[in-house]
This record gives sequence, structure tokens and C-alpha cells, in this order.
Amino acid sequence: MIGHDAIAKAVVDQGIDTTFGVVGDANVFIVDSLVRNHGLRYVAAAHESSALQMALGYARVTGGLGVATVTHGPGLTNAITPLVEGVRSNTPMLLLCGDTAVVARHHLQKIGQRELVLATGAGFEPVRSGETIALDVAQAVRRAYAERRPIVLDIPYDLEFVDVSPHAAPRAEPPALAVAPDPVALDRAVGIIASATRPLVLAGRGAVLSGARESLVRLAARLGAPVATTLMGRGLFEGDPFDLGIFGTLSTEVASEAIASADCIIAFGAGLNSMTTYDDSLLAGKRVVQCDLDPARLGLLSRVDAGVVGDAGRIADTIVAWLDDAEHKPSGFRSPELEARLRQFDPAAQFVDRSTDSFVDPRTLTLRLDSLLPAGRTVVVDGGRYMLNALRVPARDPMSFVTTTSFGSIGLGLGHAIGAATAKPDQPTVLLCGDGGFMMGCLVELNTAIQLGLDLTIVIYNDGSYGAEHIQFHTKNMDPALSLHRWPSFAAVASSMGATGVTVRNLGELDAAAAAVQARSGVVLIDVKLDPQMISETTPASH
Repeated sequence: MIGHDAIAKAVVDQGIDTTFGVVGDANVFIVDSLVRNHGLRYVAAAHESSALQMALGYARVTGGLGVATVTHGPGLTNAITPLVEGVRSNTPMLLLCGDTAVVARHHLQKIGQRELVLATGAGFEPVRSGETIALDVAQAVRRAYAERRPIVLDIPYDLEFVDVSPHAAPRAEPPALAVAPDPVALDRAVGIIASATRPLVLAGRGAVLSGARESLVRLAARLGAPVATTLMGRGLFEGDPFDLGIFGTLSTEVASEAIASADCIIAFGAGLNSMTTYDDSLLAGKRVVQCDLDPARLGLLSRVDAGVVGDAGRIADTIVAWLDDAEHKPSGFRSPELEARLRQFDPAAQFVDRSTDSFVDPRTLTLRLDSLLPAGRTVVVDGGRYMLNALRVPARDPMSFVTTTSFGSIGLGLGHAIGAATAKPDQPTVLLCGDGGFMMGCLVELNTAIQLGLDLTIVIYNDGSYGAEHIQFHTKNMDPALSLHRWPSFAAVASSMGATGVTVRNLGELDAAAAAVQARSGVVLIDVKLDPQMISETTPASH
């Protein structure tokens, strides 16, 4: 068997059936073999960055492995930002990356790919020889699962053309999550939890991935504790009468008051980053118990009083059993008053709508989108200042909600949305993005989404500026002109490519957008005009 087909066979033998990519001279024969000889589904991106974004989006909504492929040199350098995004978001991904031939000393596209990859925080796994191809592919997949980050499988061009004997390697599987907690660590944690008078249960994406919802609900009820999630776990406790929603900078007024009055936070699968803890201010004066599968994450970003390594569900169930044995009395934190306040909270009553005939208030737009957009949706949110509003648009469930800002970049949204839509073709996908992010990175793949025939609705919060910078200029009493841009008509651009484009300048025109979504047969783009000055006056300058 020739080398490039041996690589393709090894990839398919690992259970991989979908990959995203851009072909070049160092990976084209591998992709050809994957598709022609092995029937793998290949989604062609227009740009290498987008290919990795698609793989990340695919992995985020499936909870599995995303796979992408690029060529050497500029193919890899073009993919650096989403590679870092994958590292920071703890997303398992395999990148099949061609490399310059080992014997090529002076090649136009030669670069130190190992050094480049390691600088991003991703893992690097080389194909060592023709005879080790199957083992090297399996090792890269195994590492991606175990380390929950992108692993770059580096494939020298000359190894793709050597004659090799077919080999097989055991299929790499995700590691078991049901790790039992250490009794000594758990004893310290339970001592803190049992002594709390106003405990709160907080769940992050780790709790979502472990399927721990019911265990955490039982624990919260046993403690008399309200529940909350990080942004990455949002929606996990949907329907619980004591669900505070998002814990952190996006908390509602009612949730913020409850969080402030808590005396103990019990976090499961949550990293406790600065956005969740509001730079640790939300943990001040509280005892903190952090539970996570990865011991390296305990106390990494915030101070904790006790850390427990293990599966979220098993830890929660064990705590409940211990509390039962001790005949522990639940707290009164789950009061009828708190339940009533949560039930009666009306986000529309928290501000005065400032929409005009020419601009829509972004807060009102966000509230209207819940009913305007298709039900049962996947929601992908790009980066940018607008997202402080857009992040409040609900998704179908926690595994149908994707953000793209673990590295603080904008413009990664449409790639993630294409990957998510590919993973869940029977579920409508929604992308919320700002105008700057759309122009920076999303526009390049608009044609891709249209040609794929995806059920995708794109909503652009368009204030004609780079909003975060506009706010900085505004708060410092400086001229914001440097942040302003004159973009083309996004609706017209979308229509010219074969999508449905709608421009919304006021609340009345939202009806036309709703009709377009209702009648959609492919990609719908809704360009909503916003006033950058209004956003600067109604959005906090930090976080």
C-alpha cells in the first residue's frame, strides 16, 4: 500500500467519517484517498482557518472528535488562531497536516511546524515512518481525546509515497469519565458543604459532558441550594424552579443577588475563570469547593478551599449519600420568595427601549430573537462586544450552544456554525455575530454555507464599527471615528450568492425577517442596524 492511502485507511480505522479541510500539495493525495477509496465525508472550506473552525464546531456539539486537514507552511500558519481557540476551549481535535519532505532543505513553504504548533499549546505527533503510520494516527487520536485539545499529526510529504505493508492499530476511545472521588478529599469538601447555610451548586461544561444533570439536581435539592451554570453549561438546569441561569458577568439582577448572598459555591466541571467569577469578586467571602476530572484544573484560575478529582455525577451522588447518613438538614436558601422572584423576572422590564426608525435597540433585538428564530436550534455566537446581548439568546440544550471566544478572537463564528450544522443536519443552526467579525472571518465562508444547503440563519448585530474599541473611545471621551467602518449591504451580498438577505432598520421590519426565517429553504441572513453610540452608552466598558 502506498503511504497516503495507508494514512487514509488508518484515519478511517479510527472511526472517523467526517473531515473539514483545504487541500494543497502536501495533503491532497491523503484527502483524495479518504474520499475516493474510503468514502469519508469531506467538507471543503475556502480558508484553512475556517476548516479548523468547522472541526471545532463539529466537536463542540457532538462531544466527540473534530477532524481537519491542511497543507504545509502557509496552510498551517493560516490555521493558528483556531488552533489556539481549540486549546483554550479544551476541544478534542485531530489536524492532519502535511509537511515539507524531510529531504527538502530549501522549500518555499518550509517552516518549523513543530515549534509553531507547540507555541499554540496544541500537541504535536509526527508520522515517524511508513511502517508506523497506523500506530502514529492512533496515538494522535488517543491524545486528542485524553488531553482534550487539538493534536497535529505531522505528515512529511515524502512518507506519503513510500510502499508500506498494511498495519492496523487498536481504535482509540474517549477515556472513561466515571472516576470515583478520593474519600479523604471528599471528606474535607463535605465538611465545608455541610456547614454552609446558603450553598449554591454551579455546573460547567464538564458537568454537561459527564451527563451529571440529574445527580446535581438531587444534590441541590438535598442541600436546599439553588443551581446555576457557567456560560458553557447554560441551559443544563432548564425547568428547575431554582435555576439562577448564568453565574458571572451575564447574571440577571435576581441571580446576582442570590449569588452575592451565598456562603458556599460547589462547582462541578467549571474552570472558574475571570468571567465566571467576575475577577474573583463573586467568590469573596465564600467557601469554594471545586470538582473536576483534571487535577491540574483545581485552583488553577481561582482560590478554592477544597478540590475533589472525579466524575461530577459520582461525586454528587456520593455527597448525597453522606448527607443522608449524617441526617443533614437542608438549608432554607431555596425559599418560596426566591422561587417567585425567579419566576416573575422580566428582562424587558429592566431597561427602556431606545429603538428608533433607523436603529434597533440591541437589548430589544435579543429578546425578540427567541421567538423569531427557529425552535430546537443550535446557537453559535461569534466574538465581539455585541455578544453581551447575543449570549442571552437560548439554545435547544447545552450541547447546542457554542461560543468562539476562548482566545478572545472575532470572526470564528461561521466556521463553527458550519461544523455544528454538519454534525446536526436535522437541527436548524443560528449564527449570531457582529459586523466586524462577519467581515473579518465569516464572509469568506458564506458561499460555502450556501452551497452546502445548510439550514442556517445568520443574524448580524451591525453597528458599523468595531464595538469594543468604540466603547473604549467613548468611555475615555475620545473620538471613536477610528473604530467606524462603511460596510457593503450584507443582505445584498448574501442575496447575490443565493441566500435570502433581509435588512432590519427598526422593530417594524423585524416582521419581514421573521417571515423570511419561517419560509427559509437554506441560508437566511438578517442584517440588523444598530447605533454604535447607543451600544457604548448601554454596555459596560469591561467584561
